[in-house]
Amino acid sequence: MFYTPKNALFRRVGRRKFLELGGGAATALGAGSIAVGLNSVVTRRPAYAQSSEEAKWRQFEGTKLVFMSENTPPSFAIRENLQPFYDLTGIEVEILTDDLPVVQQKVGIDLRGGSADFHLNYVQDKPIGAPFADFYVDLTKFMADDTLPQDPDGSGEDAWFENFLTACGVYYDEGRIVAFPYDCAVACTFYRQDLFEQLSKDFEAEHGYRMEFNADTTWQNVQDFAAFFKKLREGGREDIPYGYAQHQGSFAWTTQLDIQRLLFANGRWTDFEGVDDKLGSREPGPTRWGDEQSVLIMQKFKDQADVSHPDNLANGTLELNTVYQAGQIAMQVQYHEFAASIEDESTSRAAGGKTGYGVCPLGAKEWIVNGGEAVNGTNCGIGGIGINAGASEELQRAAYLFAIWSTSKNTQFSVLKGVGGTPTRKAVLEIPEVQAARQRPTNMPNALTFEPVYDYGIRDPHFVLGPKIPEANEYHKILATEVQRCISGQTSAEEACEEIRWQLDDMHGH
Repeated sequence: MFYTPKNALFRRVGRRKFLELGGGAATALGAGSIAVGLNSVVTRRPAYAQSSEEAKWRQFEGTKLVFMSENTPPSFAIRENLQPFYDLTGIEVEILTDDLPVVQQKVGIDLRGGSADFHLNYVQDKPIGAPFADFYVDLTKFMADDTLPQDPDGSGEDAWFENFLTACGVYYDEGRIVAFPYDCAVACTFYRQDLFEQLSKDFEAEHGYRMEFNADTTWQNVQDFAAFFKKLREGGREDIPYGYAQHQGSFAWTTQLDIQRLLFANGRWTDFEGVDDKLGSREPGPTRWGDEQSVLIMQKFKDQADVSHPDNLANGTLELNTVYQAGQIAMQVQYHEFAASIEDESTSRAAGGKTGYGVCPLGAKEWIVNGGEAVNGTNCGIGGIGINAGASEELQRAAYLFAIWSTSKNTQFSVLKGVGGTPTRKAVLEIPEVQAARQRPTNMPNALTFEPVYDYGIRDPHFVLGPKIPEANEYHKILATEVQRCISGQTSAEEACEEIRWQLDDMHGH
């Protein structure tokens, strides 16, 4: 017989379901909670608008929640330090982590199946949020609920960095918020400042301008830098790394993001005309792929690949960062959450002040044929935390407490100090200790990226997000396949763009 706490509200588990999960699951049953796959017990003590803050936080004491998340720094750090949340609320939280493609698959099955085994989800903006937005709770109903505690810094648009709440929390329809910004990975440029200084005179003698990196450094300059490093390396200078490498590998989304930066920097080109890049669209219309601008940039992306590291096609985002740490490339456009690993002197040859952090490269005027603007095209992944709409109302309300606690200023500050998280709340950057950490020497290495990321890259006109479409993952796969066929020489730039156009338009019925 299972113990059921007083005031418990729970969904019963049928005998067949129990046996499917295996008799060993019985050992995981405990007072007040049930193991993953058997749902959770939720307990409630009534709280009212007039109740104390303590009572509002503790109204679900004895409840168990399950959070399925990507294996990002905040989830690791919070999982190792859940005691403060338990002390505040009496709620037990089990945090499960995995690689993003696995998380995407698991939460997709859970959301569509309606079982709500994972009450809280990591809602990465396009791979998870775009296809599954309709399966999440509209958080605005809890934000206006005075029987629940609320974040003292607020949870509206102004509480977060520019564009972040819309990026991960708003899909297709304004006014409905399905996730709070939990963490972020924003692109910026990592470059070997020591090598740039060492080789700048030789580069200038050949190209007529200094080898340096700033907000005016264009994508054409980056290709010049990469070709220069490659020539030295392949000319016998084994002490010199290759210049550059792209995000290729097997994870389609990061390959799409890599060429998207180049496309947007040069003329602010986006995939679909008339679509709000941040809000997205369920029916985006015919694509622009195959136009003159996209063909030109596809060729430039191929040219860039030709001067990159020889293992370019095999280097996904994680591998690329490892190649940079190992001293095998001198530049990477990378996500700012990786700075902590770059500055780890026990594992990185690029640590100890050797790496500079700059904005994403600027578009080159001679690469723009659509009459658009040259910008420092900056994109990202904004990971939100959302609540499964298939969970009971009481479990949703309990999950809301964890959602606001895990995205609070104090929690984000703790994660930043502990494992190098990436804040989403503006208030974190106002903390004096964080302001000081933005300069070397620092005990928060990710803060070295805050100037190019938060002060510049995420702001308009440089920021690009989309496309947020229901078929986002199919779109990513189409792009990655055709881009990689082009850079490996199997198709021309024009053929690749035309194939992308045909497949996207066919997918959307055009």
